Amino acid sequence: MKICWVTPFVLRSSIGRVSAAVTAALAARGHQVEILRCEDRDDPAEPLHPTALPVRHWREVDLASLRTTYDVVIVNIGDNYPFHAGALAILDVAPCLGIFHDFYIYNLFSGWLHHNGLDYRRHDAEIVATYGAAAEPHAVAVRSGQMLDMGEIAAKLPMTEWLARRCEAALAHARFYAPRLEAACPGPVAVTPLCCPDRETPPGPPGDKDRLTITTVGVMNPNKRVADVIRAIGGSETLKACAYRLVGPISDDERARLEAVAAEVGFANLVIDGAVDDQTLDQRLAEADIVCALRKPVLEGASGSACEGMLSGRPTVVADAGFYGELPGDLVFKVDGEIRVDELRAVLERLVGDASLRRTTGAAARAWALETLNAERYAEAVENLALAQLTSRPMLAIGERIGHQLRGFGLSDSDPAAGRIGATLQKLFAPIEA
Repeated sequence: MKICWVTPFVLRSSIGRVSAAVTAALAARGHQVEILRCEDRDDPAEPLHPTALPVRHWREVDLASLRTTYDVVIVNIGDNYPFHAGALAILDVAPCLGIFHDFYIYNLFSGWLHHNGLDYRRHDAEIVATYGAAAEPHAVAVRSGQMLDMGEIAAKLPMTEWLARRCEAALAHARFYAPRLEAACPGPVAVTPLCCPDRETPPGPPGDKDRLTITTVGVMNPNKRVADVIRAIGGSETLKACAYRLVGPISDDERARLEAVAAEVGFANLVIDGAVDDQTLDQRLAEADIVCALRKPVLEGASGSACEGMLSGRPTVVADAGFYGELPGDLVFKVDGEIRVDELRAVLERLVGDASLRRTTGAAARAWALETLNAERYAEAVENLALAQLTSRPMLAIGERIGHQLRGFGLSDSDPAAGRIGATLQKLFAPIEA
């Protein structure tokens, strides 16, 4: 197949890192792959992920030609408008396979409104078009500031369906949000674990040192529940002897908040690295004894930091919710999705006190992650979904034409006849069995 792979590709994009590995694997499988960068701006000062494949920025391309130039256009979708602005334009001009890295994309939606100068009327209209008239009060509440809790927004208006209905096929990284894609996307939907390239972290435990290190990796925003980890540590003399290291971008306000929490509970070993390069991240993972990859609420389709923890061979603590809840229970250490500090403290104390448990669970998690999260396996899943998309295209075209005619007759989507017609089309276009 001739594949156009749409993705942010600047070096600081984790989706770009995944894309570099997967596109190389697709090319190795014999496909002709070109990378189309979808960041809003093409900044020459921004370094890109290394690749041997052709790379262009979407603003350099005649988007109308994508439909005829490529067999399939694969669009990576994440909740960050500056990184994914081009993806929204491309979804409007070509039949696309959407890879939903985040199930919550309200921030992408909000960024799209802002950057295009669209007001509250368009905001409400898009939400109503996506979720029906019953969602209008929620639309008003969220844009007027009455609904600020991200968990509540994720439950009522994640906007996953806003883009899924514009995709011809869709890929999820966990089962928990696949039903949203299936309800909105007209074509095939598949679920496959996220690809996470192996950093080849030396196997644990780390070498001799004064204290064990608990590590959290990623953007340090409140929903990573770092404050809860600090409170769990602060209530245990055993855990206070550990270091807790934060590796990833952090705002000045969040840094001050977390330092204040550490002071409040009497914990003196909080180490905040902030943003680091890949080499330093490799080093910090090698130094870690335990990885904490908590989320509340869960907004992403999968967690790169949890995958990194498992691949590093370190015991990884996660919340039993969303993607994290679907990880094998014998390979990670799950706490309740509400992230209760007492339960978290008990799990950390158990890990700190049992070197054998840390070592054996970490080794088993790494073996599973190497087999499950590799680029070759992911490329095969994408290839299979793309072939299903191409096979279903004639049925979708006929279904769209018949649907338009039936709506002209006044037949609603909920009419039982619509379901019978859809089932008949599926039988007509089903693969012929050998």
